[in-house]
Order: sequence, then structure tokens, then C-alpha cells
Amino acid sequence: MLINKLWQTVRSIVPIQFYPFLAPVYRWRRRVQLKHIAEDDRRYLAEHPSLKIPSAELRYNVVGPCTIEQFLHGGEQTVNDIEAALRSVNKSLSGIREMLDFGCGCGRLVLALQGRRFAELRVTACDVDERAVDWCQQFLKDIKCIANLALPPTPFANESFDLIWCGSVFTHLDENHQDLWLGELNRVLKPNGILLASVHGPHLWEPRLPSWTLRKLRKKGLVFARTGADTGIHPSWYQVAWHTEQYIREHWASVFEILGYRPKGLNDYQDVVIAQRRG
Repeated sequence: MLINKLWQTVRSIVPIQFYPFLAPVYRWRRRVQLKHIAEDDRRYLAEHPSLKIPSAELRYNVVGPCTIEQFLHGGEQTVNDIEAALRSVNKSLSGIREMLDFGCGCGRLVLALQGRRFAELRVTACDVDERAVDWCQQFLKDIKCIANLALPPTPFANESFDLIWCGSVFTHLDENHQDLWLGELNRVLKPNGILLASVHGPHLWEPRLPSWTLRKLRKKGLVFARTGADTGIHPSWYQVAWHTEQYIREHWASVFEILGYRPKGLNDYQDVVIAQRRG
């Protein structure tokens, strides 16, 4: 779409400190896209009247503009990508008993997992978006879903989970938030439990960020920008972060053992970090 090409072009030349000035353009783009998606939803739901699916707005808040079919397909692909990451360290969802979907949004992954019917897998989910959590509590059965706060702790006991999935969570937090949550997720993981977390890798920042920001990112390993685009939609601390693999391997290693790093390992888009709590 022309609107998307214009948006990407503008973002690549505007310094990130000026991103808040682009917020009106972002919100206009969001309104236009939501209108088209809602129209597509009406057609799709007329053909699938029994389907329970989050609204176009709730889906947009989690994964951006997507039709119902794209939302469902994205959940299925995420399950496949989680399995691929686990296989790379000789594990599988079929061997997982307790899983936490940290940053579950409106349940895209949980819906896909329930469709696969892993016999032994028990899923707990949480998110800061109370509207999304309310939808999950109402329509997703056989899971525990709670709203968590912006900062730790969570209500979960020590060593509760074999696997924690963080899909596009650390992509929105500053370094202080990230460090606090890394410590908390380490606390609730069982010894030798696995953390899978997606981040914005080079595929997403090299063609999009201005050259001076790229130099800063390569030097520091992490850049966090306050875009202001989601004012009134997401909390003020929920912005955009970009990482280098070297930063992950060095900085996150103070908390976890880093087992692997999969470029474009989530939906052929974000990179996936494979980390383990030390036994």
C-alpha cells in the first residue's frame, strides 16, 4: 500500500527524537487501516458465525493491521517457530508441562496452542493490557490469564514454569524495564527452564533507522525510542527498542545462559533469543 511505503520512507530519515511529531500520521494511518480491517471482519464473520475472535482494534494493538485469517495464521506460525527454537536445543512443546505466555495480548498464541491440543501442556498467560486480558478470560477456556503490572513482581511462585514465551515484549521496553523483567522471569522459571524472547534484529533496523541512529545502536547495542505513536492506546513506557545480537549475548548473559539466537525466527520477522535459567 502507498501509505505503508510513505510511512517507512519518512521513518528512515526522521531522527528518532522527533518520532513523536509523526504520531498524528501514525494515528491517521491506524484509523484508515482499522476501517478496512473491520469491513473485512464483517464479511469473514458472516461466513464463520460461531468463531470467537478478538476485535480488529484488539488485534491491531498486539500485531498491527491484520485480518482475521492473518491473525489466526500468525498464531499457527508462532507455534511452529517456538517448536523450531526448542528443537534447536533438543526440546519440544510435547515435553513442556507448564508454560507462561508473557505478553499474551488478546490470545493469538493461546488460540493456536489450544488448536494443537498438546496433551500435557498447561498454559498461563498475562499482559498489561486489561482489555485484552478481559477478552482472554471471557473466551479462552482452560487457561489462567491475568493482568500484570508494568514492573515486577508477578503473582507467580518461584520456579513455576518450564517455558516462558515473550513475543514482542522486549521490543517495547527501555533497558531498566528489561533488566527488571529478565530477573523476574528468571525467578519464575524452573532450573534449566527455557526463555524464548523475540527482539528487533538487523533485518528490522538496518533498512529503517537513520544512519546516525544505526551508529549509536551498533556502538551501544540497544536503542530505545519514545515514539508517542500509541498515546492513549498503550502505556507511556511502552515504546520501541532495537537490539544487537552482541548486546543480547553479553548483557542478558548476566542473568541467563544464552543457548542460541535465531535471526528472523519469529514469523520471518523478529529475531528469537533462546535462553536458559542456570540449574
